Amino acid sequence: MTPLILAGNAVTAEVLLTYLRRDSRYSVIATTVDDAYAAGGSVRDVPCVPLSQLQAAHAPGSCRILMAMGYDDLNRTRASMFERLRGQGYTLETYVHPDARVFGEVGEGSIVLPGAIVEPLATVGRDTMVWSNVTLAHHSTVGDHCWVAAGTVVSGQAVVEHHTFVGVGATIVNKIKVADHNIIGAGALITRDTKPDTVHLARSAEPVRFSANDYVKHFGN
Repeated sequence: MTPLILAGNAVTAEVLLTYLRRDSRYSVIATTVDDAYAAGGSVRDVPCVPLSQLQAAHAPGSCRILMAMGYDDLNRTRASMFERLRGQGYTLETYVHPDARVFGEVGEGSIVLPGAIVEPLATVGRDTMVWSNVTLAHHSTVGDHCWVAAGTVVSGQAVVEHHTFVGVGATIVNKIKVADHNIIGAGALITRDTKPDTVHLARSAEPVRFSANDYVKHFGN
């Protein structure tokens, strides 16, 4: 088993710990966070080591680190921790869940969760989260420090550039480029190239002028 430390002590870490405790390749021995957040405790029974004490408690050669943080500040917070841990000499684990299918390339410190598929010639950058049931189609590219939420489809030859968040169930069509530092909302359909630092939300779920009871009477379920 590979001794593993989770970088994070909140929701993402709790989800990953659940998967890892069913994965015989790994043994989670601790979590680590910036010192200011260590008082928040750890995940379940796993001890939390403040980052300033990590090297003394677990030397870089004795374990690997799995990035287990969310997408705060367009993934900048996670990226900062990623680079600091690398700077301290730790190896950042690339985790592919046994129920994911990867035929392309997945970069250092990235995570691919169950049901996701990375098709041939697709590429995932460093420190990127690919959540469950995502499809990254052939020749597509997802950059560094991105978050691709559950059910998203990145179609063939499409590109998602660095530090972008893609919400649940979004679709990015063939050969489209989503620029860096974008927010793509849940269910959005992206059919044109986007500009850096822009937000694209789906409007399909806006309330209609009918009440639910009136709608059922006139249009059915």
